[in-house]
Amino acid sequence: MSRKNVILLHTDQQRADSLGCNGNPYARTPNLDRLAAEGTTFTRHIAANPVCSPSRASLLTGLYPPGHNLWCNGMPLNRREYVAVNSQAEDQSCDADAGFVPEPPTMADCFAAAGYDTASFGKLHFTPYLADERYGYPETWSLWESGALNAWHGPYYGFRRVETVMYHGETPCYGGHYAEWLQREHPDAFRQVRDGEKRRPWSEVADLYPSPLPFALHNSAWLANRLCAYLAQERPADQPFFAFVGFPDPHHPFTPCAEILSEFEGCAVQTPVDPEARGLTPAARRLNQHQPGDFSAAQFETIIRYTYAMVYQIDLAVGRILDALDTLGLAEDTIVAFTSDHGDFLGDHGILRKGLAASDALLRVPFVLRAPGCDLPGQVDTPMSNTDVLPTLASLSDVTPPAWQHGEDITRIVREGRQHDALAFSSNGDPESVNYTIYDDRYRLTWYPNQDFVELFDHHADPGECRNIANEAGPRERVREMKRRITERLATCYCPIQGRVCAW
Repeated sequence: MSRKNVILLHTDQQRADSLGCNGNPYARTPNLDRLAAEGTTFTRHIAANPVCSPSRASLLTGLYPPGHNLWCNGMPLNRREYVAVNSQAEDQSCDADAGFVPEPPTMADCFAAAGYDTASFGKLHFTPYLADERYGYPETWSLWESGALNAWHGPYYGFRRVETVMYHGETPCYGGHYAEWLQREHPDAFRQVRDGEKRRPWSEVADLYPSPLPFALHNSAWLANRLCAYLAQERPADQPFFAFVGFPDPHHPFTPCAEILSEFEGCAVQTPVDPEARGLTPAARRLNQHQPGDFSAAQFETIIRYTYAMVYQIDLAVGRILDALDTLGLAEDTIVAFTSDHGDFLGDHGILRKGLAASDALLRVPFVLRAPGCDLPGQVDTPMSNTDVLPTLASLSDVTPPAWQHGEDITRIVREGRQHDALAFSSNGDPESVNYTIYDDRYRLTWYPNQDFVELFDHHADPGECRNIANEAGPRERVREMKRRITERLATCYCPIQGRVCAW
């Protein structure tokens, strides 16, 4: 039997409740709802970190942040070609690999080793955007602006072919393959989004405005077109494929195409939970980009409406991809998964965007899986980490995952009916920011060890996380047990490989 192809569709900063199939009556996501109807939705899918790069590294390596050590934005995922090897090891009398800790293999590495063609379209964010060009990171804006990457298409972390989108929203001005295409093929549109006046509803929300860019030229549409071209014409005919599509939206700036936004004018949106921030714990308040009161109720409503439009743009792109699979006769031979790296408060607890504190609004993200021939039910409520995605897709494709994994094959867990926890880890380098989270099938517990502070939320009784019950008499034994499970898992996850650049 031939191996299944795999397409992993990945968005940036998208909440679990942003999809119609996840119970949002205001969302416009017909294509993603179709994908869910033909597969399985995982209602308790948990990102390993509430910000971009660490979560993405966990998804693509199957390791929690203490295992891959990309623990904060601004760091690279450990990879030998992106460190400076000590000059003594380059001498012919030395073994250049002696003493090196192996870099964590990525999902693309695993599929490539199994004979798959590997291609990535869009945002990956494995290396820092803001690094000096001398580091040579292919996702650094300054390196793109220098022209050094004009002919670059990979390889990169196991992907043979790479085509990048280097920024969020409409902006194409920081380099990457999408920006090069837009500037070359549609120079007037490129200049308009780069230099044109922004029609902001509020001056104090500078990154909220409708984009004049037509949807046909938006990066979401470009990504769908590039993947469809790869499927129809560019992939090797004699290999299965693993393709990653990284949509930069609906991450801020909130800039949907004006033509799409017009369809959402006046539409109802989901009301934020706890807008007065009565349930916001002190630790969460301290570690977020914004504070309650920074935005009005009217501003939150508009921001959510713009976000719905951006999600709909992604949904339109997903529809093109699903249609292409049908047209090319690939649907029955291709596994399709859809997920995101973290969420956005979007007004919950009176705040916006993301932060380093744990919150269900940030950590719970969509995961939809359509795997032809798989006997999963239509909905799974078992907690699942994004570290589980690699071993799951590998198992469904008969591909060998790395020997050391923190994640597990979720299909096997569901079939066996086993209890399964999902963890998250976060820090910005300040000891008081360090927090460890565990989800079971009902509760989220987060422990700030250097603040001697614990949060416990009962998602059955309090889905919006408005009442921290950690200090109440009833749950004390549960707090002790969940902290014990965190401690045990941390002991097995910790592996200090980041920054190991010399042979000793």
